[in-house]
Amino acid sequence: MAEERSQRSKLGLFVLGGTVLLVLALYLMGTRKDLFSRSITISSDLREVGGLRTGNNVRYAGIDVGTVDAIEIINDTIVRVYMNIRMDDAEHIRTNALASVGTDGLIGNKLVNLLSGEGSGTPVSDGDAIRSVPSLDTDAMIRTLDRTNGNLAAITDDLRQVSARLNDPNNLVGMLTDTSMGGVIREAVYQLNAAAGNARALTEGVNSIVADVEGGKGALGVLLADDAAEADVRRMLSELHTASDTLGLAIGRIDRFSRSLESDKGLVHTLVRDTALANDVQRMMTRLDTTTLLLNEDLRALQRNWLLRKYFKEKEKQAK
Repeated sequence: MAEERSQRSKLGLFVLGGTVLLVLALYLMGTRKDLFSRSITISSDLREVGGLRTGNNVRYAGIDVGTVDAIEIINDTIVRVYMNIRMDDAEHIRTNALASVGTDGLIGNKLVNLLSGEGSGTPVSDGDAIRSVPSLDTDAMIRTLDRTNGNLAAITDDLRQVSARLNDPNNLVGMLTDTSMGGVIREAVYQLNAAAGNARALTEGVNSIVADVEGGKGALGVLLADDAAEADVRRMLSELHTASDTLGLAIGRIDRFSRSLESDKGLVHTLVRDTALANDVQRMMTRLDTTTLLLNEDLRALQRNWLLRKYFKEKEKQAK
């Protein structure tokens, strides 16, 4: 009985050990896919790995060529990733290749992408280090897309409001679609076109006049281009200035004379305004007329007098 119990215990331990070994083998085969193939180890320094884990795939030109062997933090800015690359694929990867952390699909597992570099290089060998490039941050991209979606939603709302306003017949667009308003706008455009034509013609006329003036044509051109004409004009303006001064002096004298005439102490004012003096002057002129008539009669009587008749006849002959 004891011997049978001992055999069962040994059998149980054997089965348990076999199971543990099987699970361990399956784990190693899952995490180290190149466990049974020849491979080399290369490394690359990156700033951040974004969730990359040991055992994740390494891809070159979209083909899995190895797995991540280890991840080591060098300092606060550098993380070194060691990669196992199959020998058959390593001869196609050059030392100028670039490494970056990517994603298997949009939200899949992290992996290392190997990209062809510029220039030429030799195939990688065990222990080589290749350069790296910044990887695309999927989380940042998703956050950016979230903000973009919010902005698109706001823009869509604004477009909906604008569309509603455009459909309102009382706004500017509705007025422009009105046929009568279109006729008014067309007429206004025609008038603006005519005004532009008139302005163009006026500008051409002004340009022609300016060209004539610059060429010395016309009265204004002669005045501007001929030095003698300019001197004559200056002399004429000087003479006009002198005549203006003389005329001003004469006008001042006439003004003073007119004020003296209007003065009640002057002779003209006395003759014009004093009625008694005017009557006396009128009577004096009447008496002068009467005296002149009497004097003429006396002279004719003297001519008929025989004493003076001879004298007057001699005067008449001398006059003839």
